[in-house]
Amino acid sequence: MNRSILRGAAVAALGLLAACSSAPEPMAVSLQATEFQYGPKTIEAVVGQQVTVTLVNGGTVEHDFVILEIPLAEPVADSGEADEMAGHNMGELEMQAAVHGEAMPGVTGSVTFTPTQAGTYEFFCAVAGHKEAGMVGTLIVR
Repeated sequence: MNRSILRGAAVAALGLLAACSSAPEPMAVSLQATEFQYGPKTIEAVVGQQVTVTLVNGGTVEHDFVILEIPLAEPVADSGEADEMAGHNMGELEMQAAVHGEAMPGVTGSVTFTPTQAGTYEFFCAVAGHKEAGMVGTLIVR
């Protein structure tokens, strides 16, 4: 086989490997929360992408953003205001949430996480009765 063809193929393969091995750009999502819905209802990310969800509570009651189970690169960074969220009601969750961010009425809060496995993951508001009222969405990780 011609050496220049082999060299060209090797360079192309190295370029492809470099492109595949680089981490995806971080993603910021503004998630609007009202009674009783999220907007948008679907969030799309890729494996290894740092995702920051800013929960903008435009409602009149507290809301949160919960993903119960999702493989993560590291523990979640939640920037919710601890004092403002004292007494936050997460309903009757029977397990610790992998991802949790919250906001009182008229306030924003954010949570940052990096998914490590492709899949479809439900997110919802864990305040008692909110999920049942339709406050749910989907995170799709490709």
